[in-house]
Amino acid sequence: MTSIKYKRTRTKAGNTSPVRVLETELEKLRQDLRATVRAYAARLEINLAESRAALGSLKPAEELSRERLNQLRDLMIHVRKRKLKPEKGRRKDLRKIDSLIEDLQMLVPDKGQG
Repeated sequence: MTSIKYKRTRTKAGNTSPVRVLETELEKLRQDLRATVRAYAARLEINLAESRAALGSLKPAEELSRERLNQLRDLMIHVRKRKLKPEKGRRKDLRKIDSLIEDLQMLVPDKGQG
C-alpha cells in the first residue's frame, strides 16, 4: 500500500494559532510600551519645566533666606553630580532622573509643601 500525503491547507483556524496570537499580542505590547514611554517622558518633562519656572520666579539671591540658599545649593550639587549613561537606555538611569526631578519639585510652591 502506498501512503497518501495530504497537504495541510490553511483555514481560518490557522490564523488563531498560538504563534499568530502571540505575534498579535507582542505588537499590542509594543504599542503599549511606546504609549507608556511617551506618557512617562511627558510627565517628567512637565515636572522639570515646572521646577525651572519656579526657580525663575524666586527672589534674587540677596533676598533669599540662608536656609533657602542652602537648599538651592544642595539641589545644584545633586543635579551636577548625576551619573548617567543615557546611551545604554537603562531603567536604573530613568529611576535616577525620576528621583532627581522629584527632588526638584520642592521648588514648586504647591507641590513642594505636600
